[in-house]
Amino acid sequence: MWIYEKKLEYPIQIRRSNPGLAKLIIAQYGGPDGELGASLRYLSQRFTMITPQGIATLNDIGTEE
Repeated sequence: MWIYEKKLEYPIQIRRSNPGLAKLIIAQYGGPDGELGASLRYLSQRFTMITPQGIATLNDIGTEE
């Protein structure tokens, strides 16, 4: 059996919270118009492509989003 330890790649220290900024950041990543939604749309569309160039292009775009 193994033990999972969740560690950040780059340790951070939060001195004070800012709920307004957190809400703005989450709005950019989440939701239908956010970065995560766009990225997942590109990555899911690559499975319908016929040519390897189309698959590679959508994979690169989705990864960069």
